[in-house]
Amino acid sequence: MSRAVKKELADRFGQRAVFDVSMADHTSLRVGGPADVLVMPADTRELMDLMRLLEQAGLPWMVLGAGTNLLVRDKGIRGVVISLRQGFSDIATHETGPDSVTVHAGVGARLSALCRFAIAHDLAGMHVVAGIPGTVGGAILMNAGTAQGAIESVLAGIDVLHVPDKEAYISREALTFVYRKLVWSAEMCGANEYPPLVLGGWFRLQPAGKWDLAAEFETLQARRWQTQPRGLSAGCVFQNPSADMPAGQLIDQAGFKGFRIGDAQVSELHANFIINRNQASAADILRLMAMIREKVYQRCNVNLQPEIRIVGE
Repeated sequence: MSRAVKKELADRFGQRAVFDVSMADHTSLRVGGPADVLVMPADTRELMDLMRLLEQAGLPWMVLGAGTNLLVRDKGIRGVVISLRQGFSDIATHETGPDSVTVHAGVGARLSALCRFAIAHDLAGMHVVAGIPGTVGGAILMNAGTAQGAIESVLAGIDVLHVPDKEAYISREALTFVYRKLVWSAEMCGANEYPPLVLGGWFRLQPAGKWDLAAEFETLQARRWQTQPRGLSAGCVFQNPSADMPAGQLIDQAGFKGFRIGDAQVSELHANFIINRNQASAADILRLMAMIREKVYQRCNVNLQPEIRIVGE
């Protein structure tokens, strides 16, 4: 990154542009090398200005959510990391009808905050993501879900930015979701082939009536902590090959529960979680993942695919 671009970022964003920032401080795994710069736009106008600058400079970029599903390699990230946590976290009720209420949540809002908002306003539907960490944007892009369902089931539409500076709304009917993924069509990506940036989600929820939402969320959360570890992790490491073939079961049967490389350890509670016991490196975690994939393939002829996002050098 040139000195001129660094100066322009510093001049435009001030303290909201942080250079040589450790990504270990911004991920739930607490591993990862430095990013060239982390920029935190305050609103859509600033985000557009930033995207125009990055396009003109030809710099690579990525959007960071809460870092709960992310593994950053040890050499870090070249280019610009964009955080939308500060200026894109509002949650509000918009349209109210006899059978449904539409709630808008910014991409940077915590998913847990949206669930609490729904409970406070006596709105049912968000139980499908109860207990899942991360942001609303990450949940939409990953089609986050539990045994109760996935976020696509309550989504009415999304606000997006077509890079660099065109805002749009995309209805749920126009979106394609698969297991743990929102799939962008070529038409949505546009001429520059960048996928749209999600700015917020519209959620169609229902009045709960006599449904005790708080008790249900508490039960679901307790059940989650009974089966999943609380240590430093990035959630499930691999996608489930199918509904009746959980990745954790395959990893357990391959003998990896509790296995470790350095401070990277397969959880003894749930084999599809890798825990950073203290000083794990991204290289440790990647080596462990490679060993798991090889052994499971040899044993079961199943090629496990990562569910966590792996970025950097």
